[in-house]
Amino acid sequence: MKKHIILCFILFVLLFQVVSVTAQYADEAKEDWVEAKEASLDANLAYQEADKAYKEDSTPENDEAAIEAGKTFLHAALDEVEAWLIWKNVETEENEDVPEELKEEIASDVAKNLEKLDGLRAEVDDIDNRLELTITWLKMIGEYINLLTDVARNSGNVWVHVANTYADTLEEYELTLREKAEGQLNNEEILIELDIVLDDLENAREDIQSAEDSYDQVILPGTPLTKFSEGNSYLNLARTDLLSAFAHLQKAFVMISFGGA
Repeated sequence: MKKHIILCFILFVLLFQVVSVTAQYADEAKEDWVEAKEASLDANLAYQEADKAYKEDSTPENDEAAIEAGKTFLHAALDEVEAWLIWKNVETEENEDVPEELKEEIASDVAKNLEKLDGLRAEVDDIDNRLELTITWLKMIGEYINLLTDVARNSGNVWVHVANTYADTLEEYELTLREKAEGQLNNEEILIELDIVLDDLENAREDIQSAEDSYDQVILPGTPLTKFSEGNSYLNLARTDLLSAFAHLQKAFVMISFGGA
């Protein structure tokens, strides 16, 4: 029985650690984003040079060259965002810890934003002058803010799910250790440690719920940045409680292994 508990506890320690496992397809999607980001930076530099040349010599030819360079940059920026969205969606799809319902919600948000990118590409193609170039760029910034809001909300929901999963695991092992402790003599100190675990888990659950409520309010119009920061703060509190619960579980396990207090 003691060997079984030790094995379970080792598995629990492995489960509790945050391990990032990225599949090959997600790696490829990330590499596509890195390449698109580099292309976007290069296109931006080319536009800056063309714009500088126009300002130094405002000929129609230099004006047209600057506008075309600007359009190329905007297309490259849209390609970068598209690659990033695809990477994040693939990364979520390949994460077995994320429930299907949340994966579908994230995929829906990604599809919505990809559709917006197609519309923006058409607007970039129609640009004929500097004013239209500026207006389209400002519109892209606005859409990017909306996109980041969706990503922030989705990221928060994933973190909430992971935190709840850790709490569930801790509760399961608390129950396992309590059942073992109740069959031992001199178990008073062990049960005290396990009671502390339950208190920590209760506090963690409350903070996780508060974090989820905050993340659900990461929307526009509103104060998405404030709510996202608020959710992160609650999750940090929950993390502290979960780590405390884990430490007391370790202590209880050691006491059980040596036959009580």
